[in-house]
This record gives sequence, C-alpha cells and structure tokens, in this order.
Amino acid sequence: MTRIILSLILVVVLGLSVYQGVSMVQPTTMTTLPTKETGYLNVQKALSIIAAKPHPTVSTQQEQIRRYLLTEIQAMGYHVIEQPFLFTIDELVARQEKIYSQLDEYQRRAFDAELARVGAKTFEEEVRIRSGLKQGNSAYGTNIIAKRTSPAAKNTILIVAHYDSVGTSPGAGDDGMAVASMLQLMRDLTQVTTIKNNVIFLLTDGEELGLLGANYFANQLTDEELQSISLVLNFEARGNHGIPVLFETSAQPYALMTALNKNLSNVTAFSFTPLIYDILQNDTDYTVFKEKGIAGLNFAVVQGFEHYHRMSDTLENLSPETLFQYQNTVRKVGYYFIVQQDMELLGHNKDAVYFPLPIYGLVIIPSDITAVLGISILILCLFWGKHLFHHQMNRNVKKSYRQIPFIFIGLLCAIISIKIPALSYLITIPCLFLLISHIILFKFNRFYLALIITTLGIYFSSLLYTPVVYLINSGLQSLLFAFIIALIPTIIWSINYWCLWRAIPHSFTKNR
Repeated sequence: MTRIILSLILVVVLGLSVYQGVSMVQPTTMTTLPTKETGYLNVQKALSIIAAKPHPTVSTQQEQIRRYLLTEIQAMGYHVIEQPFLFTIDELVARQEKIYSQLDEYQRRAFDAELARVGAKTFEEEVRIRSGLKQGNSAYGTNIIAKRTSPAAKNTILIVAHYDSVGTSPGAGDDGMAVASMLQLMRDLTQVTTIKNNVIFLLTDGEELGLLGANYFANQLTDEELQSISLVLNFEARGNHGIPVLFETSAQPYALMTALNKNLSNVTAFSFTPLIYDILQNDTDYTVFKEKGIAGLNFAVVQGFEHYHRMSDTLENLSPETLFQYQNTVRKVGYYFIVQQDMELLGHNKDAVYFPLPIYGLVIIPSDITAVLGISILILCLFWGKHLFHHQMNRNVKKSYRQIPFIFIGLLCAIISIKIPALSYLITIPCLFLLISHIILFKFNRFYLALIITTLGIYFSSLLYTPVVYLINSGLQSLLFAFIIALIPTIIWSINYWCLWRAIPHSFTKNR
C-alpha cells in the first residue's frame, strides 16, 4: 500500500511541476489580457504595414516601410536621422565564405540545406536573394535614428531592432513585431515630461546581411559617444510563438538583472542561455556593441522556428498572445530604463546565476554564492563518504563502493560551480536535495522526512529542467539534445527513489 502511495506522490508531483514548468515559457491566454488597450492596437496596425510583404534591404517594399517609419516617428515630434551606408555583393560573399569555412560538418549540412531551400546554388545567389539586390555589385542600406535627450542626463540608453527582412519572408516575427513595439514605446514616451537617461532609438537596416547597419552606426560614433551609452536593449526573434526570453546579457550582470527584476515582473531568463548562444555561433545587432564592452540585454522569441525566415512568418501566423507579451516587454523594459532607472547606480562588477520559478519570478544569485554551495556539497559528500566507509569497515564488509558515487557528485558540483557557474544550479540544487535525503534516510532512519525532502527535490528539479528541455526541443528543434538534458534529473532521482522504494519494508520493520 505504501508503495502505491509513493507512486501516486511521484505522478502528482511530476505532473504539477511539468505543468508549471511549461507554463513559465508560455504566454498568458488572450482571454485574460487587455487586448483592447490602445498601445497594443497601435502595434497590431503598424505590424500589418511592416510585415505585409518581404522587405529585404534592396527593395521597393523596404523603401515604402522606411517612409512609413519616418512619417510616424516625425509625427511624434522626434528628430529623425537617416544614415545610409554602402555595401557590395563581394563583401557579403566573402563573409559567407569565411563563416562556412569555420563550420563543422553538421553545421555545413544545415547551411547547405538553407541554400537549397531558398533556391540558391552559390553564395552569390544566396546573398542576392537575401539582400534583394538582383543586379549590380553594390547598393545602400539606411539606418533610422531617433533621439531624445535630457539636460540633466549623463547616460544614454540605446534601443535596437532591425527593420529589414530576408528576401524569403515578410518578417512579422523577425523583426517586425520589435519595430512595431518600438514605435509604440516612442509614442508612450511622448506622454512623459522628464526622463532620467537620454535615449537613442536605432532601427537598423542590413541586419540580415551580417549586422551591416549596426556595424556602420557603431563605427560612426566617437569615443565619447560610445562611452555615454550605458545600456543597449536589443529585441529580436527566432520564431513567432512563445514568450520573449532574455537570452543574453553582458558580462557581470548581477546589478543590472537585480534592478530589472525588482521593478518588472514576468521577466524570463536563464543564466546558461548565453553559453548555448555562443556555441551556436549566432549573432544579433547587440553583438556589435557587446564587442565594444557596452552592457546590454538581448530579448528574443525562440519558439515557432518552423516559420523563421519563411513566407509563413506573417501577422496571421503570429501568435496573438506572443505579440501582446512581446510588445508589453519592449514597452515596459524600455520605459523603465529610460524614465526610472538611474544608470549611475548600476555597477558591473559581479557575475550572476539566474533562473525563473513560478509565482516567485526570477531567482538571482551572485556567482560566488553558487561556488560556495558547490564546495559545501563537496565537503558534505566527503564526510558522508567517510561515514559510509567506516560503517562498512565496522560491519566487516570487505568490498563496498557506496561512497564513490557521492565523492563523484561532490567533485562534479564543486567543479561546475567554479568553472561554469551559469549552469551550475541545474546540477547543485538536485544533488543537494539528493544528498540530504540520502543522509536522513540511511543515517537517521527517518523515512517520511526523507520522502518529503525527495519530493521537494523532484518538484524543484522538474521546475528547473522542464522549461529548459521544452525550449531546447521547441526552440532549437533539437529533440536529441533535449532528451540528453532530461536524462540528468531522471537518473539522479531514479536512483534516490529506488533507495526509498527498497527502504519501505526495512523502515516499517524497524519501527515495529
């Protein structure tokens, strides 16, 4: 009977935690959202114009969108600058060749498949399709720059999105909804009389061709102008479903993340995602500014990858829930840093580990605390291993290696927490619950207390891993990678649950 109850507890806990874990990376349903809010309706209207057709850099459609954006921004009272820049097909081809030469075999197959999908046989054909430049060797792209300054402000917030699409997509997700949301943020700010920081709105062109607009803009800045930019907010998309995820930050983001989390709710971020982003060798407009040492936050939608750079990336296929939450994030994050946050108070001298939990929100921990946790687990494992060794010696057991797995767990936690703190929580937190449960069960013979600790461990482990596995599978389209990640907590808690299962008769016999 006890084993049946134990099985039911496992099923209920897993079901609840998986449901909550998936819910953390899904947008709120439309029935509970204020969809008649004027700002949201403005975003929808703007996006219907921006994403009506594919609009690569060299196209009449892009010219029409540029005129539309200029008219809208000027009508708000902003001073707008057009910043043209020259590029050549030869430069774009050379860039593609360089990238291709650095890819492994798997990445090259994916690259070749993309060329075949758009109907290109050579790099030149691919960049002509992507850029819209069907004839000739050179053309111009044009950045759109709008500024607002305050006499008392010393720092500048740079807000970035690209308004070009690839030649094979209308770009509703990538990156039309970011541009439409930025327009509404500009409109929101016209209702504010004072701001704490200067702001530059940068709508880049040629992002899809290799960050051309962002590079040109950054290269035109003086050292003084670069130093005045205290934060870059970049908004991107790699799909058209899900929630906007803060997938990349600048180095040592503890103060920045703490301020963001303290003043804004519903921010979803995982400290390990920059590691995956770097492995995938992707880049965004923020890459340009990150390389110059400027702090930043990089947001993107990563689900719905099947529509990415395809003709199906339309307003009709864009999830309304996603659009609402995305524009809400752009407007709230932008408004907060421009109007409310004194950037002079934010330092950049401490790394952070962060992850979301339901109800509570974003958990942010200094990296040195995670290192202390990892080392503490190692020390506890060594003491427990020593106890197991002496226990077997006292019982005259000649060969037993029960202490070895715990020593391995301790070493693993310590090494990961020091070497890779950004993802250490995925290992240290489950292992800490596992270790405490094991000690309570076998040293103190407290079955029910061990069961409670194990249940909590399974619950929190599932909360930590479920959104990660879900995003990897749905966002990166990598079922194998997601399966491998899911194996980690499965193995940890299968072993512990097996120990509990075996301990049931022993525990009841002893209690009698």
